[in-house]
Amino acid sequence: MKTPKLPKIVIEDELKIITLVCYLLENLGSLTESQLLETVTVEDIVPQFKLGDALTTMEKKQFMTVTGNAYRLEEAGKNWLSQFENSIAVTLRKKMLNEGKKVMLVSDLKKTAKWGVSKTDKGWCFHAHLLNEFDGTPVMEINLYSKTEQGVLEMQEKFLKNPAKVLSSSISNFL
Repeated sequence: MKTPKLPKIVIEDELKIITLVCYLLENLGSLTESQLLETVTVEDIVPQFKLGDALTTMEKKQFMTVTGNAYRLEEAGKNWLSQFENSIAVTLRKKMLNEGKKVMLVSDLKKTAKWGVSKTDKGWCFHAHLLNEFDGTPVMEINLYSKTEQGVLEMQEKFLKNPAKVLSSSISNFL
């Protein structure tokens, strides 16, 4: 028996978008514009132009401040959230929070690693260069090979989720 496909969730109501952004900023701390955009527009849950309108409203109402390119929740935004947080379903809040954590993990990882996938004469290769946090010079390079592109893409996904686990399990294979 086929499982019915769940309906696509789209939030276009500006007040709900404001509540969702307040929730993310409260739980994740400050976010850059690209991090916020990537988090709330995942699977087109919030249309990008609606997000822009909501952010403008939030700035006018002093729910948040923008420092450099990072958004930070202010007291007025916290008060708003305390009143309207329950207007967003718990499952949707959790989904957005998990997405935000992934976005922030990759963002932090970009500061200390560079990675990619390429085809070589040995098959497919996932390569990662771990960088010195202070000057950005390479400290360690790791190459993981697979006969298939799918296999190497799975390696990349595992690396992005938990690089320390990938490195320790790779090293322990040689001990």
